[in-house]
Amino acid sequence: METLRTYWAGTPGWQLRLALCAAVFLAAYLCSRLVRARLAPWAAKRAGRTRSRVLRVLVQGFSRPAPMMLWVLGLYGALCLLPAPPEWAAAYRPWLDRLLRIALITLFAWGLAGSSDIVLLMMQNAKDGPGSRADRTAAAFVNKVLQAVVVCFALVMVLGELGFNVNGLITGLGLAGLTVSLAAKDSAENFFAGLVIILEKPFSLGDWIVTGVAEGTVEDIGFRSTKVRTLDGGLVILPNSLLCAEAITNGTQRRTRLFRFTLGVTYDTPKERIEALMAHLRALLKADAQVEADSVLVRLSGFGASSIDILVSCSLLAPAWADAMEVQDRLNLAVLDLMQELDVAFAFPSQSVYLEKMPPEPCREARK
Repeated sequence: METLRTYWAGTPGWQLRLALCAAVFLAAYLCSRLVRARLAPWAAKRAGRTRSRVLRVLVQGFSRPAPMMLWVLGLYGALCLLPAPPEWAAAYRPWLDRLLRIALITLFAWGLAGSSDIVLLMMQNAKDGPGSRADRTAAAFVNKVLQAVVVCFALVMVLGELGFNVNGLITGLGLAGLTVSLAAKDSAENFFAGLVIILEKPFSLGDWIVTGVAEGTVEDIGFRSTKVRTLDGGLVILPNSLLCAEAITNGTQRRTRLFRFTLGVTYDTPKERIEALMAHLRALLKADAQVEADSVLVRLSGFGASSIDILVSCSLLAPAWADAMEVQDRLNLAVLDLMQELDVAFAFPSQSVYLEKMPPEPCREARK
């Protein structure tokens, strides 16, 4: 303290430097508050009015760390202007510079982590065009990966600023990672299988899928497993490697549902009625708004053991199971009415028994 008093006594104008130091700190503080309260919301509104989604993501990601950067720079400038003895400045200045770099690295990483959607937008624009929307499953997965990468790089840079041997640390982490990967082979397989699911997109969140081990709605796709909610309300957790090895049916991406049955009529039905029945069936199906007209097929498929078989097939424009059942109910009732109108009877399994009259057995006396 005596050294500081001696320095102030021999340095004219130290009061002005101290006042300037306080003014710089106060100005930086006020600017940071102004940016947070006024400038950041204004920039977000202006970016929302533009067509550039990349700009909107950047503004949103750096809306919180940007004011803190201004405050940190102002604090650094104020500390550099402090009227202190040269030996003191030579002692704390390197640490001050190091703390500034650490703070800027942390805040910049914070902004990049908040702007992780920007890489997804670039990939989407390069692949699908600017008018398409990002898949929410890929967005959630890519955001997690990018944020983890940003945090790891920032941590390595901070450790380097603190004087740690980063090269040795990376080498040690590489050896440790190799050991862990050998010990956690199944987890690594599940992770890369999760990447395959995200990139190939056989299903997304909310899709109804059918696999060899489960059937239900996809609720979550993680690094290791996928969660499927079954019809009875149970939650099935499937390893990603198992899903990649299974055949997957995506019911949500179904465009139509097949409606097919065989209509059996009795053998005593005249040919003219059968032809009329087939013609009316075609007209009935093609007239329905929920039936794909080009898919309608009505053919006499064969002769059964107790019926003349008519194959009826079409595609319903109702991919949802409940909607398809409703359409099938309506069509089945219409077929019943048509059968009654044309006086054509349904055939049912039957069996004919023929009794042959045997000649009378000769009497014993005649044999003798």
